[in-house]
Amino acid sequence: MNKNSSILLCLLFGFGLFKTDILAQDSKPPMPEDGLRIMQLMKNPNGVRRYPDALPSLLRMMNEQTWAKFDTDPLFISELTDERIFENPILYINCDDQTNLEFTAEENQALRRYMELGGFVYLDAGIKASFLGADLGHSYAAWEERPEVRDWFKEVFPEKAFIPLDRSHDLFRVFFKGLPKNADLKIEASQKRLPETVLSFVEQEKWPQGTYSFVGIKVKGRLACVASPICAMGWGRDEFGNWIPPISFRIRESAENFDENLKLASFTGGTFEVSREDGLKDIIYSEQGQRPAWVQEPNGRWRIFKYYSGEEISNYAHSFYARLGMNVFLYALLN
Repeated sequence: MNKNSSILLCLLFGFGLFKTDILAQDSKPPMPEDGLRIMQLMKNPNGVRRYPDALPSLLRMMNEQTWAKFDTDPLFISELTDERIFENPILYINCDDQTNLEFTAEENQALRRYMELGGFVYLDAGIKASFLGADLGHSYAAWEERPEVRDWFKEVFPEKAFIPLDRSHDLFRVFFKGLPKNADLKIEASQKRLPETVLSFVEQEKWPQGTYSFVGIKVKGRLACVASPICAMGWGRDEFGNWIPPISFRIRESAENFDENLKLASFTGGTFEVSREDGLKDIIYSEQGQRPAWVQEPNGRWRIFKYYSGEEISNYAHSFYARLGMNVFLYALLN
């Protein structure tokens, strides 16, 4: 079977799997015996994966919560010229797990062909704010692809650029809609609830309507590649079904006289510009690779970053990232 026919059959199969309403519970669509297999790029096969349980856990959740059936063992490839790329419609790349994002001309040509034929590429950690440096444990909602991704895709599609996904994009509501509810988290009645100030920031600024900062590239009118801040950190479960690892919330807060006090504060770190959803720039005060301290926003407001942790907050964050991840892969099959 040639490359064109192979990937076309895979994609048609994906469409066939979901052409009925995936939310409907009364008509179960036909399932492949072994399930659809997700490819995962690991340039160095012997390299360290920061979240090795993430993707298998997410695939198991999709098998449990939707009519989709995925092989929970990702197919690892180390080169984009691997012939198997044309036999599987979805390629997942955790950019933080790669030694670099430099590829040969042959690999870039293969990736372009893959996307032109209908393949979908998800670049997890394809967005990374500059102040994070080599820190791999933080997710920050910048609204542009990381420089290494931009340089790479200039070689793949020199005529195209990444564009931000609107909050109303179907990717954010193809299956799960909105933010997790407390009832989804199976929290003990005696456990403390989210502080109202934290929940308000999450609902209005951090993840409004269950969305996040994504950018993407369209090929032949179809969204063929998306990049996001690291989401895999929120997908993993251990052998007992518990979320791993713990996740904290980064919240922007203000108080009386904050603006004047922060303007005059002594600071030994640096400043970093980060793109916002509106195209303007936040100025982040941080020591590179460390948690940011405060932010100067384009409207002149200054706010400090405060961090909240705890089991409920971690559960809530994991639930959000898992729902978002499942939406990405289900969207890839439907479009």
